[in-house]
Amino acid sequence: MRATPIAGLRVTPRLLALVVSAASLFAAVARAAPGTPPAGDVPPPSPGGAGTLSEREPLVAGCATDSFPYSYLDASGRCAGFSVDLLDAVARVMNLRLTRVTAESRVIQERFREGGLDLLQSFSQTTERDAYAEFSVPYLTLQGAVFVRRSSTPVKTLADLKGRRFAVIGMGSIGEQFLRDRHLQVEAVYVSGTEEALRLVEGGDCAATFGSLLTALSAMERRHLQDVRMFDQPLAEYDIRHCFAVHKGDARILARLNEGLAILQRSGEYNRIYDRWFGQVAAPVISRQQAITYGVVLLAAAFVAALTGFLHQRALRHRIAGQAAELASQQAVLRALHDNIPFSICVLEAAPGGYRVLSVNRQAAPFFGVTAEAAAGRLLRDLPLERGWGRCLDQLLPSGRAITELVREEVSLETLHRRLVFTLVPLAAGPGDHARLCLLAEDVTERRSLDDEVAQSRKMRAVGELVGGIAHEFNNLLTPIALKAGQIRLEWPGDPRLHEEVGLIASAVQRAADLTRRLLTFGHKSDTRPEAVRLAAAVDGCFALLRLTVDRRISWVNEIPPDLPPLYLNPTNLNQIVLNLVLNARDTLLEKLTAPPADWTPVICVQAAPIAPGTVTPFPGRKEPDRILGWQRLTVRDNGLGMDPEVRERIFEPFFTTKEVGKGTGLGLSIVWQLVHDCGGRIEVESTPNQGSAFHVLLPVLPIPPPPPAPPKPPSRSPLGHARILLAEDEDLVAKTVTAALSRIGCFVHHEPDGAKAWQNFQDPANRYDLLVLDLNMPGINGLDLTRRIRAAQFDGPILITSGRIDAEEMKELTAAGVTAVLNKPFDIIALQGVIRRCLQPPPAGA
Repeated sequence: MRATPIAGLRVTPRLLALVVSAASLFAAVARAAPGTPPAGDVPPPSPGGAGTLSEREPLVAGCATDSFPYSYLDASGRCAGFSVDLLDAVARVMNLRLTRVTAESRVIQERFREGGLDLLQSFSQTTERDAYAEFSVPYLTLQGAVFVRRSSTPVKTLADLKGRRFAVIGMGSIGEQFLRDRHLQVEAVYVSGTEEALRLVEGGDCAATFGSLLTALSAMERRHLQDVRMFDQPLAEYDIRHCFAVHKGDARILARLNEGLAILQRSGEYNRIYDRWFGQVAAPVISRQQAITYGVVLLAAAFVAALTGFLHQRALRHRIAGQAAELASQQAVLRALHDNIPFSICVLEAAPGGYRVLSVNRQAAPFFGVTAEAAAGRLLRDLPLERGWGRCLDQLLPSGRAITELVREEVSLETLHRRLVFTLVPLAAGPGDHARLCLLAEDVTERRSLDDEVAQSRKMRAVGELVGGIAHEFNNLLTPIALKAGQIRLEWPGDPRLHEEVGLIASAVQRAADLTRRLLTFGHKSDTRPEAVRLAAAVDGCFALLRLTVDRRISWVNEIPPDLPPLYLNPTNLNQIVLNLVLNARDTLLEKLTAPPADWTPVICVQAAPIAPGTVTPFPGRKEPDRILGWQRLTVRDNGLGMDPEVRERIFEPFFTTKEVGKGTGLGLSIVWQLVHDCGGRIEVESTPNQGSAFHVLLPVLPIPPPPPAPPKPPSRSPLGHARILLAEDEDLVAKTVTAALSRIGCFVHHEPDGAKAWQNFQDPANRYDLLVLDLNMPGINGLDLTRRIRAAQFDGPILITSGRIDAEEMKELTAAGVTAVLNKPFDIIALQGVIRRCLQPPPAGA
């Protein structure tokens, strides 16, 4: 039984191997005369994937010791067999270094599935194995057959095997598929190889087995198995395809193996290896029934010989026409792939005067300055190449040396503001031994921009967390100062000079508290609910935050009228709008300061003015906010570089920036546009090159909801005396100051340094508390989790949470957990006593 030749069998290449093969074949077809098949064989596909195999070599191949004649251990203990010699030949022609691991078939297959091996040198392809392995083109396609014992009870039909033992060669093999398809209810006995299965059949331990005819004949001859025969005819629909196997996605090794097999087939070495192992057993095996059938066919052939001669010519013409149609179809598929794949592809051939273009696809044609048809056959130096593209090709293409492995390099085209990844893939030499290359160029500009933005967002998130942590520590330091200042004022009310000195301390604490609030806003650790906010306050806060950190040569002008009515907006969003616009103005001024004009002073001017509601044209296609009382126009103006119309049209696009790589994310103005759009406003831009820009933001003036009703006024004598308070605070300075302040007004305060110890103290039945004061951020158990535990323990008393930073999400969780009140750090003694009075105040009657 002769093996099916390699040509025409199914291949499963990866994208790059397919692209390279398509480009090479397209170039060869394009050079052939129309209507005639190209001369010679099409060059085999080159390896795909990024990088080289040299870093992975030597490749570890699995060698089964029980799979004669494909791989086994000979008398000297050396690994031998057809697949061993074939893989060695492929490794030799492809310059691959190998090492082998020997074991039984089932062990080798298991190690391959676990990732311990790079490839298997002999593995039959099945649907189940396709799920975890990639297969080369089959180097042997053999007919499968069922083998039974000669001297046993005759097996007349496959149904006679019901309930009997059946030897199955390997898990997931074609034998399993045969049993499933034929619905044979047998007792499966799994074995490693064909020899073991045939010995079980000859010994009567199994009724039958399924295997390839050629493999079984080789094993029967080697082991002198006389009491085994083939049942009926070979099963053509259950061909066994022997292949090399690699892991899923390992396209580089797979492409090299396929190319090596193609070389061996063309050179005739494959046939020599095949004859060495199967030449003596590959003679056809013909049964008596087959002989009768063949005799009838020969007699019929003699009868119709004359008719066959007539039909042969017509069939030949039909075959030629079919092959021509198939070739045209393949050429159309390759042309569609070549022209429409999202890479720029061209095939080049080394020539005496440089490199000659063999084929160019549509994506690459603009870089060559001519159409794809006009570029074919011309030298690169004679084409009007795009300037940046030409410089890249001069650097990438080899001069006086041949490329033997894949080359990959990322290049920036300054003239086009694009980043491209170039890949040079060596192809088989053309006529006259001229080296050929396939050049692929992938535009990765957007991908790199996205990568830079992800890195920038991570950095900004880390900065925000750092800023939030610093602000939290500031608040812990400011709280005892504010408490002590308030306590001094209360204990020495008749000393005006002392009050004046302490007032300076309290004023400094308040300014520091305002600074930490701005830092928390920058770190996104602030409440996101809308509230009444004034433009003047937002601009003042922005100037105070940036003035000392920006170049002192820049002048800051704030022309916000103090009498503008408040806006009902999210204060964090408003701060972000002002901050980003001011930072954008600062950046353009800093760029102009590198070569400033004479008598020029950089200025950032922020202005605002009210606008009547009827004077603003409705924005088309967008619903305006309900009940707009008017508008306020915020203008941020600079006298920097300005923008031309092309740049001005794109400034609000995400990731668009005119700064150098690494110096801008392209998100500042897009965030401003989104925030303005979300609040129902709009933004307009005026800009003149070299004179400056002005951003006008129209913000709606919305009605401010009335404040919630004030809590009932506490009685003149607050119930603070003798109140038992549990304080959980990890900051020692804050704990000591709060304890001292509450102790002076008659409260009993027990302090615990973390949440875990506070929980243990609370669980003690001897401890009863009127109020729990818990810090939100504590080691062990934080304030939120501690509150949940305490409420689950049926404590219905008041719980006060203190923290230096609480965002809107945390506030929702605290409210849901049953927190009575929240006190933000830093706080003074008046605020502390006031919130404790409210917590200890008994609820009104009927509440």
